[in-house]
This record gives sequence, structure tokens and C-alpha cells, in this order.
Amino acid sequence: MVRLVLWIACCFGFAWLFRRRIRWAFAGILGVWMLVPTVGSPLITGVDSGALSMHAASWLIFAVFTVRLLHDPVSLRRVLGREFFFFMVLALVVLAAFLASRSSPDGGGMVLLVDQILAPVLFFLILLSAALDDPDLVTALRTMLLTLVAATCVIALIQWLTHSVLFYEEGFLTQYWFNPETDRWMGTLDQPLALSLAICVAAPLVAGLKHNLLQALLLLLMITGVLVTQSRVGLFVVGFSVVAVVLFAKRRVWVKIVFLVVLSVATWFIVQSPLVAGVAERLEDDTGSAEARARALEYFVAHWSDYFIAGQGIGASYKVAVQGGLQTSFENPLVMYSIDFGILFALLYFGAMAYLVLKHAPRHHFRGLTLAGLLAVVVPQTYSSLATRSAAAILIWTVFAMLVMAGDEVVRQGQLLREAQRYPELPAAPYEGAVRERDRAGRRP
Repeated sequence: MVRLVLWIACCFGFAWLFRRRIRWAFAGILGVWMLVPTVGSPLITGVDSGALSMHAASWLIFAVFTVRLLHDPVSLRRVLGREFFFFMVLALVVLAAFLASRSSPDGGGMVLLVDQILAPVLFFLILLSAALDDPDLVTALRTMLLTLVAATCVIALIQWLTHSVLFYEEGFLTQYWFNPETDRWMGTLDQPLALSLAICVAAPLVAGLKHNLLQALLLLLMITGVLVTQSRVGLFVVGFSVVAVVLFAKRRVWVKIVFLVVLSVATWFIVQSPLVAGVAERLEDDTGSAEARARALEYFVAHWSDYFIAGQGIGASYKVAVQGGLQTSFENPLVMYSIDFGILFALLYFGAMAYLVLKHAPRHHFRGLTLAGLLAVVVPQTYSSLATRSAAAILIWTVFAMLVMAGDEVVRQGQLLREAQRYPELPAAPYEGAVRERDRAGRRP
């Protein structure tokens, strides 16, 4: 408990120190989630079970939110006022999940609720509030995500080369799924599929980088990383993203052709290496994975009426799967959340995500971000993702925040253009400051 108190104090000190340079706080939150898996969090907080065993990064999010609330409440009110109904829907989902967990003997996974829903949504809110003063925040977040994903890919490759988990071995050995003999690695994330998800949502963002060499290196590293995870979905998605990056990146046609040829040759050499052996075996024989998913879906469809309004509490889907004689979990967060806190509220939660993408994707010009947003909605549905403690939720809500920021920046630039056309005799700089101030305070400049 002493270690937890010290960590909370450090979180508030860090949040206060960087209250005016909040990008550092965001980098800290993303860094802790990406570099410290759930099994490693007790090394920081000293708490490995119970209501206070939230991930170390969740404590940091609460600290940053509290400091933001004290230091700049206007920005939070501005975002909440603009997206009032959206955040009301999310609050309703959190309340439903909380009540279902408290009223059901099969629930009680409050830590999962905090780590995978409450804390990521608060982070989403903080990001949007900070973007009111920092229009380039979306670019900074892209840099943070690509850097962290590249780092975890490197660690995963070293794990594959050394056949060793390297970090947090004692914690990973407590996980039922962890088997070093499979040579399926995850870097510093919680599961191989969590690393695959991170690579999938980050790969399209490479399209916005200016340097061809950097793009090529990152894409090749991501291809290598997804092969190490042995994720079949991830391999398909990353392959598609590579083609999309080449086609939609801002460069001449002949450069795109050369770039695609170089990537194809490099990928061919990677495919000829032992790296591809694991995923090739899974493509030939999925060890009953598809059949298990089909049985889980069949069971859910047969019992859907039991969970239409009220669920059995966060984490209850795992117990329901065991009671139904399933060999795995339901392997789909929509189904698992439906069992946990009701089909209606699960649809509201994932519908809110789809709403963000549909609303903001057509409004921005940030290369690769629309595809990243779509993948952030779709790819988590291919495994238990948001229904297990991992960096999945913080990753996808960060991408959603980037979508909103990029769309808002286009709107802001349009406002600046209209103001400049009204007063052509004055320089544009004063209008930019005035419009930004209006966005924050809710008044005309």
C-alpha cells in the first residue's frame, strides 16, 4: 500500500509539473500503458489484486484529469458542452456496467471497468480539451504512437530471437495462455494480439510521414512485428495498410512504384525467413480456433434474451463461457460486453465509437487517419481485446481523439479563412488567436 501511495503522489506531481506542457503527460500515459503490461503494473503500484489494482497508467490518467480540472476547467466544459449527448451516452454505459457489476454475484470486475472504459474515456476527454490550445497535438500523438509501437516491435523481435520474454517474466508465467515454446511474442504488451492490434491501428498513420526511408523502415518493422505475434488478422490488415500507405502517401507516381517494389522485395526476404513459420502453421491449422469462436457465437445467439437489458456484471462473460462448456472465451468484446452489462448498452458503447468515425472521418485531411479509425473499430472485434486488461482501449480511444482533433482543425482553418475574407486589410495571425479564444470561451472574437 505504501508503494501505491508513493505512485499516486508521483502521478499528481508529474501531472502538476507538466500542466502547461501537457504533451509530456500524454506521452507518459501512453508510455506506461505500452511499456508496462498489466502483469507488470504491480511492480510499480505494489497492488496485484483487489479494487485498487488498476493499471499504473490509469492512476496517472486520474491525476492528469484532476489537475486539468483544477488548472483549466473551461476547456473541459467546452468539450463536454460541444459533445454533451455523446458523453452522456458513455456515462450511461459506465453507470449500467457499474450497476450490473454491483447487483450480480457473477460480476465484480470493477478494475476491468476502470482500465478499459472509464480511464480511456477520461483520457479521450483530456486530449480533446488540450487540443483547443494545441492544434498540432494530433501530429504529436502520431509521433508518440509510432515511436511506442516501433519500440514494442523491436522488443518482440528480440524476444523471438532469444526465445525469452526479457521483461516481466514472473508475471507472464502466471498467465494461462503464456507458453514460450510457441514462439509467439508480444513485446511489453499484455498479449500477442494486443501488439497486433497496436500495429494495425498505427500502420496507416505512416502515410503522413514525409521521409520515404522512415516510412519504409517502420512498415518493414511492423510487418516483422505482426509475424512475431502470429496474428492472421494482423498480417492481412498490415499488408493492406502497406498498400494503402504507398498509394495515398504524398509522392510522385514513379516514386510510389519504386517504393512498392522495394517494400515487396524486402517483404519477400522476410517471408523466406523463419519468422513466417509460426503464422504459416496457424494458417494451415488454426488448432480449432475458428470452431471455438463459432460455438461461442452459437451459444450467445441461443441465450441473447437473457442479456438484452441487464448483464451479469463486468467479467461475467468468462464464467458464462465456462458454464456453457466453451473451451475459450467468447473472443469478441461486443458479445462479452453484452453479457457483462446488457446488449443495449454494449451496442450504445460500440455505436458511439462508430459514430465518431462516421462523423469526423470525412472532415479531415490527415493522411491514414480515417483507415486507422476504421481499424480501431473493426480489429478489436476479432478477439477479446477490450474485455481483457491491456493497452487496447487506450490505443483506440487515442486514435478516436486524433480523428476528432483533425476534423476540428479543418473547421478551425475554415473559420480563419472566413474571418480573413471579412477583414482582408489585417494580418491573419490575430484572427487565429481570436478564433482559438472563442473556441475556448464560447464567444465571438
